[in-house]
Amino acid sequence: MLNEARAVVAPWPVRLWRFGGLAVLFLLFSAVYEFVRYLVGVDSPLVPREHAQRVVEAERSLGLFIEPHLQRLAADIPGVTQLTVWIYTYEHLAGSIVFMIWLWWMRPAHFPFVWRWFWAAHAIALVGFWLYPLAPPRLVPGLGLADPTAAELAAAPGASAFSHIRNDFAAMPSLHVGYPLLFAIVLYFLLPQTRVRWLVWLWPAAVLFTVLATGNHYWLDGVGGAAVVAMAAVVAIIAFPDLRRPWGANARENAPG
Repeated sequence: MLNEARAVVAPWPVRLWRFGGLAVLFLLFSAVYEFVRYLVGVDSPLVPREHAQRVVEAERSLGLFIEPHLQRLAADIPGVTQLTVWIYTYEHLAGSIVFMIWLWWMRPAHFPFVWRWFWAAHAIALVGFWLYPLAPPRLVPGLGLADPTAAELAAAPGASAFSHIRNDFAAMPSLHVGYPLLFAIVLYFLLPQTRVRWLVWLWPAAVLFTVLATGNHYWLDGVGGAAVVAMAAVVAIIAFPDLRRPWGANARENAPG
């Protein structure tokens, strides 16, 4: 495994070499995750739609089946539907890459823990996809939710590479929500202690609105994503007790600048 914490203090050629190795690992782990997510999927929509009805019933019992209302709200405000389509299509991967680059270069002492936390969340999420295949709202007849992201996703760079191993019933938990929540937690603790750092919570909030308004998730999927992030943090803390975590009295030590 790369020594990420020391990478930024090495000479430039060494830093670039190590960064390239880390990028290869990111792509490799992502490809393995996509393939395993496909393997744990189901072919028939019957069980995923049954699970979807249970989720909808649970949200309705709480008076919080809000997904159709949010989609109508987005449609009623000019430009918002297209904005949510762009966010859903590109934020998931691009946001992860930008965050990891920033963390590796700017807060290298914390990178090893967060890197392991991030991939532990993927492993736990795969268990959820396997145990509880769930059809997203856009694939459930009778809910009246459109799929505004279909055309954009089909045209997105690299979409064809994974189109044949796509798992359409991997809605629970939502890592679309889990990713930015994990990133926001890290940023909140590592950014300077000013009021501006509270803005990081807009990231997961915007993504949660996006996945609901586009019919790709229920808000309970977002709760599942948050639970996965919490469980993965516990796993990382127990498995790697000596790695520096983003929180704590010395969390901001050795930060560049």
